[in-house]
Order: sequence, then structure tokens, then C-alpha cells
Amino acid sequence: MGLDLDHPSLGFGLGLRPQHYPYIFEHQPSVDWFEIISENFMDTDGKPKRNLARIKEQYPVVMHGVSLSIGSMDPLNSEYLTKLKALMDWVNPAWISDHLCWTGVAHKNTHDLLPLPYTEESLKHIVHRIQQVQDRLGRRIALENPSTYLEFKHSKMPEAEFIAAMANEADCHLLLDVNNVYVTCFNHRLDPQAYLDALPLDRVIQMHLSGHSNKGNHIVDTHDDHVIDEVWNLYKYVVHRAGRVPNTMIEWDDRIPEFPVLSAELDKAREAARHAAAFALPQIAHDESVVPVEESVPLLTAQTHMQQAVTLGDRFDSVPEQWIRAKNAFAPHEQLSVYINAYRYRLYDVVADDYPVLQHYLTDKKFSDLMWAFVGEVLPDHFNIGRFALKLPAFIQQALPDDAFAHALCQLETAVAQMTDPTETQPLDEVDIQGLTAETLLDLILYPRQALALMQFDQQVNAYYQAVMDGEVAVPVGEALYLAVFRHEDVVWRMELEAQEFGLLSKLFSGSSIGETLVDVQEEAQYKITEYFSKWMRNGLLASHQYA
Repeated sequence: MGLDLDHPSLGFGLGLRPQHYPYIFEHQPSVDWFEIISENFMDTDGKPKRNLARIKEQYPVVMHGVSLSIGSMDPLNSEYLTKLKALMDWVNPAWISDHLCWTGVAHKNTHDLLPLPYTEESLKHIVHRIQQVQDRLGRRIALENPSTYLEFKHSKMPEAEFIAAMANEADCHLLLDVNNVYVTCFNHRLDPQAYLDALPLDRVIQMHLSGHSNKGNHIVDTHDDHVIDEVWNLYKYVVHRAGRVPNTMIEWDDRIPEFPVLSAELDKAREAARHAAAFALPQIAHDESVVPVEESVPLLTAQTHMQQAVTLGDRFDSVPEQWIRAKNAFAPHEQLSVYINAYRYRLYDVVADDYPVLQHYLTDKKFSDLMWAFVGEVLPDHFNIGRFALKLPAFIQQALPDDAFAHALCQLETAVAQMTDPTETQPLDEVDIQGLTAETLLDLILYPRQALALMQFDQQVNAYYQAVMDGEVAVPVGEALYLAVFRHEDVVWRMELEAQEFGLLSKLFSGSSIGETLVDVQEEAQYKITEYFSKWMRNGLLASHQYA
């Protein structure tokens, strides 16, 4: 790209997580910068974006993505890159990063950071895609070294050597995750010092530090605990060898503690950087006997095979020993199972938490069985993992064809969960319509606020929903229901409508003028119109003309 390698020096930062917004806003802690997960803000204009606006007024922000899928054989996702660039232009981050991985092929997205075979084909493919992304964004990106749990038998070069070649040929930055180095080296019986020595540290713009879960014969990068001593020592070694302190961040994404705990962990990073020369490198018994197989497997074939193995699990006979490199005490089928379990549990957790009322209705066991079946049978296909739940109502209808109430409940809870993302629009008020004559008022076309869904049911799911939320006895009733689900000032509301009222709103929101909408209203029902309009404006269902 013809850019120099000067790195902005921000210091020591933390990953920005919603649980900590209240603390940050109240205490304005002494953190040098925050890192956001790009996808959490790319597909929303609701509360997440407004909170981020407050954060970036007070702190530098950098962007870290999980769905660029730089290694996939699918074409680069144009929608994703467009939204990524729009977010980048709004945030103005000091740098932007993602992972050396792929998340899916055949237009699917496993929402996991899947490993690559390290071959010349992979290298050439990824270098070209990095250059495309950098040209599209108009700046260098940084790619993070992965934590991996399997190696492809046909890989031809060590991971660190691959990363070095990639960074130099693509002219990109690196995000060095020190915990990932330890995890990968432990799982594949590699020497972490040799791994780090192979990397071009002058390209490292940021470093990650985090905790992990040691399973005995392998380690999983869970980001749910304190950084261990071995990782601190690797961090010191990098700082000592680099001769500078790259921007350093603590990652903590599960079992997230109170903010002061993270702040204390960040203080440990500052202290470690000050004493970088005092390190003792961890000793991992590494396997010197690995010999790459001679066969060459096309990248698309390898990715298609692994995606099927991960998403289908036991239903796909992948024979892991044929394509996964064996390790002492960490068999190929165990290596693959780490990815299978991560895929299934991640999707289950994302979906299940949004359906407490459906869970109450079905009972825990039946609900859990259905959620596992959903995760096992339906593949995500969008970079926003929150969109996966949009597929659940159709699945429930198919799985429970004789239970219309379950399907209706699922539709309602899906609408409520998705209502956090649309833009908060300014509601129509009396000032907007002052001065209009009766004739011009009838010609007026009204628009709904963006965070609004009109819903029609044959089941009284709203009363059931409210009873469950209130801890009261809930009884399913099969009866027509008309409902407006909308968000106002970050609160999602459910407002019941009369049948005629629902019909009028539906016609108005289809583009008909007020006059065209009222033409079919029976004379004896016209007295209700003023009442309806007052209700709609009082609850902010109509958008101000500036949003038309």
C-alpha cells in the first residue's frame, strides 16, 4: 500500500463489553483505549451505537472483527465490507483488525475461527484477499494469530512461518495474541520461543492477553480467567525482543468480572512491560517428528470437508485420522470435537437466552431438545450472529406443526429480541402537523418509526407473555390478537391494537395517504379515528417527517 510501518502508541487497553458501560460512564476509569468487536456495531443503530458514541468521545477506540473470514474460498462479502467501512469511517479507529482464519464456505457462517492448512495455495489466496480488503478500506489491517486445536495433515509450513510470509507479502500489520501462541504451541507440541522468533515483530501493532481453560491434554482459548504466569513470561519475551511495548489489551469475554478486576489485570500488564527482561520461557515438550504428507488437497476441498464435519457432527463420517495430524494424547477425533462443541454451544447460547417465555411454555426439557435440534439442522448464513434467531420461528412451525401457540410465541419473542437494532426515530408530534389544512392533512402520508413491527396472531400470546414475565399463572388462549411491538428510548413495548386500528395502521404504513386510508371506514366507526391517532402519537408509533 506504500504506507510506512509507524504504529500509533495508545498504551494499555481493554475490550469494551456492555456489562461495563455503567461503570465506565460513572467512573471514567484510567484506561488508555478500548477495543470493540466490529460486528456488534455494524448491523445496529440502536442502543449499542449510542453507547459507543459516548465511549468514543472520551477514549480512543480500535476495531476488532470476527467475520471477515479472510481465509475462506467464498468471495469476500461485499455487504460486510461496506458496513465495516461505514463503521470504520464513523469510529475513526487507530487501527482495525480481524483473525487469520475462515468462518465458513458455501455462503454459510459457523461463527467460529476455523484453522487453515498452511500451504502455498492458502498463502497466495490470503495475501490477495488482504490486499483487496486494504484497498477497499484504504488502510492496512492487522490479522491475529489464531488459537488452533487441529492441524491439517497436508500443511506444508509452520504456522509462524506462514504468518510471517503473509504479513510481509500482503504488507499488513499483525495482532499478536500471546495467549493464542501458548495455546497453539501446547496443543500442537511446539516451541513457543521458536514460534515468536519466527514472527516479524516490527509488524505487530497490538497484543492480546487473556486466560484459557486447561483440559489436560489440550487447552481451549476461553477468555474467561486471569492470564497465567507462562503467558506473562511470553509477553515479557516479546516486549524484550521487540525493544518496544506494542499496544497491549486484556481480553475477557466469558464469566466477565467486575470492571476493577479487569483494571487490575491491566495493571499487571503495565508491570510486566516495565520488567520485560525478567522472563522465564515456558517449556513445552514439542514434537520433532512431524512430517508433512506429500498429497496436496485443494483449499476449497479442505474447507468444505471441515465445515461439514463441524456442523453435522456425528452425522458426517469424516474419518478425522485421514486429514488431521495426530498428536500424543490428543487424538484427531478429540481435536475435531473442540470445534464441533464450540459451534453448537455458541449458537445454542445465542438463541436460547432470548426465549424465556417459549421455554416456560414448552418446559425446559422439550425446549432444550428443540434448541439442540435447531442448532444441529439449521446453518447460520449471516455475519451477524444475532440474525440466526430469525430462522427459529420457521423451524418451530415445522418441528411442532400442531402447536400454533408455540409458533406464535416464538414469533413474538423473536420480534422483541430483534427490536434492539433499528434506528431510534424521532416520533411525530403536534408541531409537525401544525398549520395543515383539512385538505392537506388528508393528503399526508405517514410513516412508522423504524423500531416498530405490526403483528397479527390467532393466539393470545401477549397476555401469556406478560403473565410469565410477572411470575403469574399463564394459560394459552386461542383468540385473535393484533399487536404493535416497538422500541422507545431503549425500552421494547408491546401494545395491543383493535382489529380496525391494526387495519388502518397497516394501510397507512403501506404508503396510503390519510384520506385514502379513511375512505373505507364506516361512518359509525369514524368517531374512533381521533382516539386512534391520539394513541399512536402518544406512544410514538408515527415517525417525524424528517424520517420519511
